[in-house]
Amino acid sequence: MAAGLGHWPEGTVFLAAVSGGADSTAMLVALASLREGFKFGIRCLHVEHGIRSAVESRGDAVAVEALCAKLGISCSVVSITPGNVEQTAKKHGIGIEAAARLYRHAAWNAEARRVGAARILVAHTREDLLETVLMRILRGSGPAGLAAMPNTRGRILRPLLDRSRTEVLAYLEERGIPYRTDSTNADLKYLRNRIRHTLIPCLDEFFPAWRRTLRDMSETQRMAADFLRDEASARIFWKKEDRVWSTPGENFFSQAPILREEALFAVLDRLPVKCRENPPKRRNLRLFARGAIGALDLGFAVLKRDAGRITLNLPRIEETGFSLLIKEPGIYKLKRLSIRAFSERNTGVAGFFAAPPLVIRQNYPEDYIIQGGRKRRGAESARKAGFPVFGLITAEDSRGPVAFIGRRRDGFMIVLAREEEARENHLFFSTE
Repeated sequence: MAAGLGHWPEGTVFLAAVSGGADSTAMLVALASLREGFKFGIRCLHVEHGIRSAVESRGDAVAVEALCAKLGISCSVVSITPGNVEQTAKKHGIGIEAAARLYRHAAWNAEARRVGAARILVAHTREDLLETVLMRILRGSGPAGLAAMPNTRGRILRPLLDRSRTEVLAYLEERGIPYRTDSTNADLKYLRNRIRHTLIPCLDEFFPAWRRTLRDMSETQRMAADFLRDEASARIFWKKEDRVWSTPGENFFSQAPILREEALFAVLDRLPVKCRENPPKRRNLRLFARGAIGALDLGFAVLKRDAGRITLNLPRIEETGFSLLIKEPGIYKLKRLSIRAFSERNTGVAGFFAAPPLVIRQNYPEDYIIQGGRKRRGAESARKAGFPVFGLITAEDSRGPVAFIGRRRDGFMIVLAREEEARENHLFFSTE
C-alpha cells in the first residue's frame, strides 16, 4: 500500500473514495494504519448513486460512516437523486455504468477541491485493470484504450493497482473487518459483470496464462499509444479561433490513417469535459479520417472538411445534437424518422441515390444541393415545398449533401434530392 501511494510531503491530504465494498474498505483501513508514520491526512467520500433500493444504498452509506467513525476519519456522503443516473444515460446514449461514473467523478472532484486534497484515492486492483482491458477489447478501443490502467491520472491515484482481489480479501479476513456487497455486482446486464462472472472463468479454464499475456499486451499498447500521440501532435497542428478548431486538410490527409485518427482524438481531448461525456466511436472517426464522409455530427460539435481545412465546430455545445450513420442496406431509425436503404431502386417509392456511408444530421444554413445548375439551400427548398424550416434534416455522403428531409405533422418527406442516378456501390434511400 505504501509503495502504491508514493512519496508525499508531510501534511498532504488524500481523499479516499469508499463504496463500502471489499477493495475500498481495505484501502481505507490500510490508509488509517499508515497515516501516523507518513504524517498525511485522510478524508473519506461515499457516493450514493440512487440506482439500487434505498434500503441497500443507505445501508452502504451507514457502514462507511461507521467505519470512518471507528478509524477517526472525517466522512462525507453525496446522495444523487434517484433516477438522475438513468436519465443521464438515456440523454447521452451511454450505459448506466458510464453515467454513474460521470456523477461519481464530479462528486470526487468537488469534494477534493473543498478539502484541499492532493489526490483522490481509488481502490482499483489488478483484476479491475484486466476487466477494463477486456471491456475495451470488446468495444474495439484503439491503443490508448488498450493501454494498461495507469497508477495515476490527473488527480486520481490507485494505490492498490499492484494488488490482487485475493490479497485484499485475505487482508480483511485477517483483521476481521466486514464489508458490503453490492447486489448489482451479480447483475449480468452490466458488461463488467458479464466479463467477471462469465468470460474470465472461461479464460481461466482454457487459457491459464491470460492474465500475464494481457498485462504484457497492455504495456505494449501503452508504448504504442505514447508514440502515436507524439507523432500525431508533431505532424498535425490544430489552430483554435473562437469555438472552431482547424488544421490544413492537405497535410491532414497526407499522414498515415492511424495518425489522422489519433489527431482527431487528440483535439477532442482538448475540449471541455462536458463535451467528452459521450466520446465518439472510433469506427465513425475512422470513416471521417479516411475521407469516406465529409461531415460527422458528434452531438456536441461537428467535424467537417471545409474549404481545404478540417474543422471541429463547437456552435452547439448546449444543444441536443443527433446523427445517424448508414453503411449498408437495412432499416434505420433516428427519433421518429425511419430511413430505408435498398441495394437497388424500390419502384414507386420516392427517394434518392447516394454512395454510403450516409450521414443523417441536422441541417445547417450553409448546406446546399446543385439542381438545375444553381445552388438550392435547405431553408429555401423547405419554404417552397411548404415545410417548416425548423427541424429540417440533411442527408450527406462523401460528396456532400444529397437530400433535405422535411418534417410535418403527417410525417417526414424528402424535400429536395441531388440529381443522381444509380452507380456502382450506390444505395437507394427512402423515408418513412
